[in-house]
Amino acid sequence: MGYLIDTCVLIDHLTGRLSPRVTAWLEETILSGAAFTNVIIYHELLTGARTARAQKAIKSLLENWETIPINREIAEAAATLRREWAEKGKVMGMADSFIAATAAVQGKKVVTSNLKDFPVSIALSPEKVAGG
Repeated sequence: MGYLIDTCVLIDHLTGRLSPRVTAWLEETILSGAAFTNVIIYHELLTGARTARAQKAIKSLLENWETIPINREIAEAAATLRREWAEKGKVMGMADSFIAATAAVQGKKVVTSNLKDFPVSIALSPEKVAGG
């Protein structure tokens, strides 16, 4: 398996806002090679990085992570997710649909603080995954 670490969790990690338990879990997960990102998360992080220092911190953190590209299978799964949510009267943004679809297609879980933005079947809170 493995974990697709959502943008919000990585921002909290880079700014020191994660609990010590979640930080320890994330660092262990990174070292074990079970932490993944995708091009959408990478894009979101760099978009929000307003300084060269912040951009360097992001690139340094993710330099050895596998960055999963978007392919047709993921794009189709993302479109299906958005349609399914729309049928239930819910809105899933394009970025979140690509993150969720990446996790689903790759057999991973999304670790996110924004559980409402993702299907319950693939989303875990940082506290829960860290054993809290």
